[in-house]
Amino acid sequence: MLSTLLAITFLRANAYDHLPSEQREELEDGFVSEAVAVYSPRFDESGAYEAEHFFRLTSPLKQATMMQPTPLLQPRVEVTPTTTSTSQSSSTSLASRLSNDGGAQPDRSVLRQAAEGVSSLSVDWIRGAEAGPLTTTDVGSLLRKSPAALSTAVQRRTPIVNDPRIRSSRVGSLAASGSYWVPARADLDTVLSKIDSRQIEDIIIIPGPYSSVYGPGFRYADFQLLQSPRSEEGSRWLGRSSFDHNSNGNQWLGQQQIGYAAEKWGARASYSHRYGDNYRAGNGSSVDAGYESRELTLALGHDLGDGRSVEFSILHLDQTDVSFPGYVFDIDVLVSDAYEVSYIDENPYLSDRAEFEIWYNRTWFEGDAQNDAKRAQFPLLDRVSYVGTTDVDSLSTGYRRGHTWNQNADYRLTLGHDLRFIKQELNEIASGTSLGLPIPFMNRNSPIPRSYSVNPGVFAEYEEEFLKDYTFRTGTRVDFVQTDVVDDLNKLTDVGLDTIPATYREIIGADETQTDRFLWSLYGTLERQYNEALVGTVSVGYAERPPTLTELYAAQPFLLLLQNGLNNVTGDPRLDNEKLIQADVALDFEGDYLKAGVRGFHGWAMDYITFENTNVLRGPPNGEIQQASLRYVNTDLATLAGGEAFAELFPKAMLSPFVRVRGVDGRDRTRKGNYATTNGSNGSSSQRVAGQTRGFFSGISGSDSEPLPGISPFEMQIGGKLTDPSVDPAWSLILSARVFDNQDRVASSLLESKTAGFTIWDLRGIYQPRGIDGLVVVAGVENFTNKNYREHLDFRSFNGINVFQPGVNFYLGTDWTY
Repeated sequence: MLSTLLAITFLRANAYDHLPSEQREELEDGFVSEAVAVYSPRFDESGAYEAEHFFRLTSPLKQATMMQPTPLLQPRVEVTPTTTSTSQSSSTSLASRLSNDGGAQPDRSVLRQAAEGVSSLSVDWIRGAEAGPLTTTDVGSLLRKSPAALSTAVQRRTPIVNDPRIRSSRVGSLAASGSYWVPARADLDTVLSKIDSRQIEDIIIIPGPYSSVYGPGFRYADFQLLQSPRSEEGSRWLGRSSFDHNSNGNQWLGQQQIGYAAEKWGARASYSHRYGDNYRAGNGSSVDAGYESRELTLALGHDLGDGRSVEFSILHLDQTDVSFPGYVFDIDVLVSDAYEVSYIDENPYLSDRAEFEIWYNRTWFEGDAQNDAKRAQFPLLDRVSYVGTTDVDSLSTGYRRGHTWNQNADYRLTLGHDLRFIKQELNEIASGTSLGLPIPFMNRNSPIPRSYSVNPGVFAEYEEEFLKDYTFRTGTRVDFVQTDVVDDLNKLTDVGLDTIPATYREIIGADETQTDRFLWSLYGTLERQYNEALVGTVSVGYAERPPTLTELYAAQPFLLLLQNGLNNVTGDPRLDNEKLIQADVALDFEGDYLKAGVRGFHGWAMDYITFENTNVLRGPPNGEIQQASLRYVNTDLATLAGGEAFAELFPKAMLSPFVRVRGVDGRDRTRKGNYATTNGSNGSSSQRVAGQTRGFFSGISGSDSEPLPGISPFEMQIGGKLTDPSVDPAWSLILSARVFDNQDRVASSLLESKTAGFTIWDLRGIYQPRGIDGLVVVAGVENFTNKNYREHLDFRSFNGINVFQPGVNFYLGTDWTY
């Protein structure tokens, strides 16, 4: 929001430069309506702004309109992102709104430059300025609450750890500016939980293989961090103070930002401190979900002249005592550090624009399983006297370089190359006694041994406008990915939680750990502007994704990746690359009385990576299932189909009803497979037994075709927005209901449970007092009917113990920008 404020300030300064002095005084005296009427035509070509657009930009209600309930639509009060346009289309869709309408500082991200070429109807665009009115925590929390995140469901693990599922996918390419982030531990740490939602400019969600610059993957999230400010009116200091309180869980936020802006350079610093305690579910039960989080970000940039600029940013996150309800481990301490340098040359020798970015991210944390509240959720832990600790170290570094030709013409070509290097290690040390015959075990490790992935790649993007109303975009990339374990496997001899320990090689069942893979992708998208109100898009893409280090090398750690909990997970270095063919069709209509859009997709995934149930552990009192062992496997064919839609009536009226829906159906079409896998044990390596049905050794049968695990149910949001009708509006109210269908499409062979449908009601409001410049007050109540509910991805144990979401929550927040 700070960089958005700066952009608006600069635009205001530019517009003033084109007004005569007497009209400047008129503006300063507040005669907005008269000035709009007089200056509705454009000032001149260099100004490139209409007076009405200028006044809307400077309206005090710009924060309120960030709560616009319908996604992918031009907001009533426009906020101009800091990007450079390459499209001359007159479309009012998202692609045109990613353009620089004049006066804003240029964007410094090679990713964002390439993202402009993605069709608006193939992406979701979420602005970081929504974080304040929605009182969100991490970026995943923003995606959970923002109505613009149309294609993304989010698993809420704790109030500050939220895992996005773009069209129900668990793993994708996620980038912050040029940086490439990966989760350090798949069940506790997520990519977006490291980033404070108030520290981003915006997020672009690409829910398909329709970009080539983010690395090999199927779906992408690109979030632009706030960068250093500039001032065209001389040097100035800037500041912003923020405060939030949520009653349920006694959650507090205090944040302070300061900045210094000059014409050629700028600096920004922000510090935030969050604290929370146990929350109460709708039935009054207390859920242990406490946390404390501190985050510091710094940005420094300098314009070197002749179109050259450099930007440097730092992020430091420190979290302690983070409780995860429904997970075996909590985080005692987590530290994440990120560094990035980007360089832009707009007058290079070989092209029209050259960009280079380099980054380094590292996260480590320690946790344990000794929380008393956790033992009540998992009685098996006390039954076997389980004492567990975990430590994780994850590193990601790399670079990206790109050259662009004909950036401002009716066609554009971008060529580039990049490199990603990931190094990870997870240790999970456990002591206790075995079930049945009580045999003690001490300091048994279930690790992801120290391993790496190196991924050089080359990419190309091309965009062209033709026949006036058509825009064609295409892109391709080629990658080489090598992975291997660098730990000394001869030391990993006491691995796993069987009565008698096994070696790492016995559990994995593969002699070789090094993998070498070549991958490629290709996509095309065609957009047609039928008229000023209607835009249509067709997109088709093919992409490949390599397995993650967790999917390749995990050796029975308690990664609770499915809803039933107490899952230990084993990887397999023999996994094949995932392959996806996907097609999207979309229509977007924007008129005076209706804004609406619909998009549908169908994907065919070959060698899709899912789970096989290889064993279940039963125990007292009635021999019920206590634990399930899972193994990553490829299934020959899976399908994913669904779509999203939205509509808003009377978008310019005082009262505007809206609705949005989304849903995904995922199916494992070849569930039985060609073999079943045994668990590795002492003296016997894990084996693929040909001719047996997948999951045979667990004793849990399944059909030929069954739903994929972890698919969210169909969801609808309905409501209305009431806005102050005055020229200078000061308040806005939104009443909405989130309606979830029951989810009976479950993976029964993996012991998924059905989930009943439910409805949650929220009321949100925002107020900007006219007498205090820059002050915004937000307040509201979430789940005001105090519904006791759990979502489909939430934990529920085999013995009937469940974790429920928060009940009624009152919140209050303030932002003061000065």
